[in-house]
Amino acid sequence: MVRRRSGVASFLAAAVALGVTLAGCAAPQEAAHTAGRPAAPERPAEAAGGPLAVSLTPAAIRTLSPELLALGKRVYEKQCVACHGADGRGEGEAAYLLYPKPRDFAGGKYALVSTWDRVPTDEDLFRTISRGMPGSAMPSWGHLPEEERWGLVHYVKGFAEKPLEVRPAADPKGEGQAGTGLVRVPPEPPFTAEARTRALELYADACASCHGKTGKGDGAQDQQDDKGYPTRPRDLTLGVFKGSPEPAQLYRRIVAGMPGTPMPMSDWAYGEDAWHLVHLIRSWSSDEQRARAEMRKFQIVARRVESVPDHPDSGDWRLAVPVNLHLMPLWWRTDRPEELTVRALHDGRELALLLVWSDATHDHTAMRPQDFRDAVAAEFSLTPDPPFFGMGAKGQFVNVWMWKSERQADLEPAFQDLDKVYPNIGIDSYPNLLVSPLEQPTRHALTLKSDPTFVTGWGAGNIVSDPTRESAAEDLAAQGFGTLRARPRADQAVHARGVYATGAYRVMFRRPLAAKGERAVTLTPGATVPVAFAVWNGSAGDRDGKKSVTIWQDLRLEQ
Repeated sequence: MVRRRSGVASFLAAAVALGVTLAGCAAPQEAAHTAGRPAAPERPAEAAGGPLAVSLTPAAIRTLSPELLALGKRVYEKQCVACHGADGRGEGEAAYLLYPKPRDFAGGKYALVSTWDRVPTDEDLFRTISRGMPGSAMPSWGHLPEEERWGLVHYVKGFAEKPLEVRPAADPKGEGQAGTGLVRVPPEPPFTAEARTRALELYADACASCHGKTGKGDGAQDQQDDKGYPTRPRDLTLGVFKGSPEPAQLYRRIVAGMPGTPMPMSDWAYGEDAWHLVHLIRSWSSDEQRARAEMRKFQIVARRVESVPDHPDSGDWRLAVPVNLHLMPLWWRTDRPEELTVRALHDGRELALLLVWSDATHDHTAMRPQDFRDAVAAEFSLTPDPPFFGMGAKGQFVNVWMWKSERQADLEPAFQDLDKVYPNIGIDSYPNLLVSPLEQPTRHALTLKSDPTFVTGWGAGNIVSDPTRESAAEDLAAQGFGTLRARPRADQAVHARGVYATGAYRVMFRRPLAAKGERAVTLTPGATVPVAFAVWNGSAGDRDGKKSVTIWQDLRLEQ
């Protein structure tokens, strides 16, 4: 581990100075800058560090029109086709990286519905697009203009093989057994001790066989969705609900079920019984847990200072406003990194980012086939209107700054090599009498004086294979899946340094504001640039496209 200069003591001291908890989350006094709750429908944008305004409830219903349909097509091709595919069948280019699988729009089975017919209303689709689907790789698109989201509603409906029509209500009051039309939500009763007892009885009879006796999702595990993909019951104690955690929406999930999943419609729980179940389920998680499951767009402000810090534990980071971004694993799992705390500073010459997240294991070598490294990356759009947040798109490059724990470990006096993991391994011998810090004299290993021509990666100019590099960062560019490439060695201007201690990583990136070479982001005081982040947990098998990500955020550099 790289703690030669700082050590645990200095890390703790810096953590106290910064007001940061050891888990990498904001301390209580910084709660105003965190995403502690979902944004209200008409809530204005908050100050630096707060979530940008998101409207989950439409200001007006937009009916189908040729103009709106054309707009929806353009937005779908830019933001949705990578996952859902050009034909809407959920088999886009990125689908193999995602679990649960993207929705097949052609089948017309939508998990979040509010009708007895189990057909979504336009408002159901609008709400799902706006909020996203926590517990899956479907992010929030609430930052898109409302007109674009309505365009998506009508364009996506067009993929259905059968028209999505909601029949008129047979029972206008919505009382009694399932009929047709909208599931009307009756008045909410109090959750008394008697109501809790009733809820536990209902849950034990109808829900525990799948969700487990205590709601941890440890009931029946051999389940499949309507497309035959394996699926598991939701752990209700995590606060991650595919539908909104709002009580009225949970009520509809219980009575209408979730089409396309093993969650059935309920013909036994409605009225007060359904409300009792809602209250019981919500009591198993906290508001903070439910808030961390929500994907939101934030504004990150890079404050202007006299000079940027040169170490992740520098006390100067106390000048930066922390922003807690919520992470979404592309391949869903419960033991996920939930939050990434971001701080930013600049001095008019350089930008510095500090990224902090919790990780119980320090995975800093990947020599064995079964091992994977920890890592973090910042992705920058080169244009104010960013391309798809998943590595850009053809002809629309993104600039990626990446730090890997293994690259950090390589900067130790002993370069990370196989014989560090397997000290008795048999190796080829390259006799060399010259001595260097990287030489292993008893084995005649390669040294900095060796001829790079005979060291393939180094000789070819691979920045990862270069034993003379001084930074754990890689400066890369991409224009879609499978196109990630290192920028030319002469243009590598990003410096990174990481520290791991007490179950958390602290990684600092630094780069001059002026872009060097092509396909590098230009940073200007007073300007705003879109930025997204990704975290890899090696012990969980994360690598390449298996990671946890954020959506685009706004990084604003103070004048």
